[in-house]
Parts: sequence; structure tokens; C-alpha cells
Amino acid sequence: MASVNPFSLQLSTMQEIAKFSFDMTLVWGAGLLGIWMSRFLYQYGGRSASRFLDFNYRTKGLLLSWIIGGAILTYWYIPGPFEASVTSASARAIQVISFFVAGLLSGVGWDAMPKVWKSITIFAVFSMMATMAEIFLEMGTYYAVDVYRPYSVSQLVETSYFLFAMAFIPSTYYMVKILKDLDIF
Repeated sequence: MASVNPFSLQLSTMQEIAKFSFDMTLVWGAGLLGIWMSRFLYQYGGRSASRFLDFNYRTKGLLLSWIIGGAILTYWYIPGPFEASVTSASARAIQVISFFVAGLLSGVGWDAMPKVWKSITIFAVFSMMATMAEIFLEMGTYYAVDVYRPYSVSQLVETSYFLFAMAFIPSTYYMVKILKDLDIF
């Protein structure tokens, strides 16, 4: 819930690493709430909750997690909306709310995923972190282009190293886990 803390809002306008970390923490935390909510609705939900969960299980949770949750997160990392979330308090508030919703929906979707898709999802998340790191690094060093204008080019580079460090071991682990889950390795 760091993204909602007023101090973190001030800090995220100055440090890209802080913003990225706070956003990631919010989405992951909301995802855990989504898993809990899915199980709660399964036990205590009424007829409409049952239909919703049935739909979620028929789509293996992929619609909620990958398509809806992924689209929301992707939108806020396009340069224009990203810049607005740093420079405008109202855009930041909308971003925080939408990140919470994306995490919640992704958590509900996660609960319906088979084991292989859970491994693929975790691998994809950490691979996307590495992809963002590569984009930040190339933009910041090779091209010296600052697409994410609220932050300096040097912060793009710092954030890219941070993302590489966070993505390296989990990506490798989950790549092997996917192969094991598919009985290939």
C-alpha cells in the first residue's frame, strides 16, 4: 500500500525507482487480496458470485489476469500516461486506483489458473521487468532519449539496473519451473 502513502507520492515524483517499486508493491498486494477475495466468494458468495467465478474458471483466469489486468498496467507505462501520473495528482490517484483494481482482478484470475499458467505468468512478469529494463537502458545510454520526461536519463539507467537485478534470478527459476510443470524437463 506504499503507493497510497502521501510521502511515497512525493518521493515517487523525484525517484523513478521509488515510483516503480511502490507501484509494483501495490499491484502485488492487491493481487494477494484478489486471491483471498476469490476464495471468500467461492465459499460465501451468492448466485452472481458463482457465475463470475465459473466464468473465471472457464477462462482459466487468463481474461482477468492477462488481458484486463495486463492492459491496465501496460496503459500506465506508455510515456504519456506515465508522465501524467508523475506530474498530476489526479492522474496519480486514478493510476493508484486502477493499479489496485488490476491487482485485485489479477489475483482473482490467479486463483483459477492451472499450475502451468501460474508458472508462465510469474515468468512473464519478471521477463517484462527485464524488457522494461532493456528499454530504459537503451533509451538512457545508447540513444540518450528521455521518453519518460519527468525523470532524468540517469534515472532511466539506474532503474534499468534495478529491474535487471530483480528479474534475473526469478526469470531463470520460473523458466525451469515451466519446463518441469509441462513435464519437458
